[in-house]
This record gives sequence, structure tokens and C-alpha cells, in this order.
Amino acid sequence: MNILLREGRLTRHVAFVAAILVGLVTFGASPKILAAQGQNPPPQNISFTVNGSITEAAPGKLTVDSGQNMLFTVTYDSTTQIQHDDGSPAKASDLRVGVKILAKGDLTEAGDVIAKKITIEPGSKGSSQ
Repeated sequence: MNILLREGRLTRHVAFVAAILVGLVTFGASPKILAAQGQNPPPQNISFTVNGSITEAAPGKLTVDSGQNMLFTVTYDSTTQIQHDDGSPAKASDLRVGVKILAKGDLTEAGDVIAKKITIEPGSKGSSQ
């Protein structure tokens, strides 16, 4: 009889732990819980803005000096909105060395900015305005 009571308690204990685990899966475990379990949550990009002069330009990729020798790689593609400071549309060909820009997008874990919007500042060297 004593063995049955122990087994009954053990069964209730196992059922309780299982219910907690099902609840975590059902309601979504926080990243801290996942990290504690040895699982890494997917990396999340951070909204970021960089302002500075283009020091290198290649199709889809810019190096921007934001001052004090802080260089950022800014990537862009056909979905990136490129415009002049007054809101008029600009082209990727307007993004040349010496042009001052404001790039808004996501900062990746690698330190690159994936631009969603690039604004060419007025009076920039090499800009068409």
C-alpha cells in the first residue's frame, strides 16, 4: 500500500511537470527561458539610424562615415526608399562618394545597417540638387 501511495505521488508530480511544460510551449516561452534551456532565440534586428558621408559606394552597399572614424556598412535593395531631403525621389545612382545621407533601417548582429529608407541631405557634395 505504501508503494502505491509513492507511485501515486510520483504520477501526480510527473503530470504537474508535464502540464507546466505544455503551458510553456502553448503560451510561448520567453527568450530567457529558451536560453536557459540551451536554445537560442532567433536574432532580432534593432531599428537604427545612421547619418554621415558616403566614403565608399558599390551597388547595394555603402560605407558611411558618421564621424569620429565610426564607419557603418549600409546595404540597400530595390525595396529601399531613396529620396532627397525635400521628399522627392532619388536614384541609387545618386548615392556617390561624398554625398551625405541619413539611412534608417535595421542594425544586424554583424553591425551592418539594412536600409529601409535613405535620405540624401541637401547641399551634399556630388548630389544632384
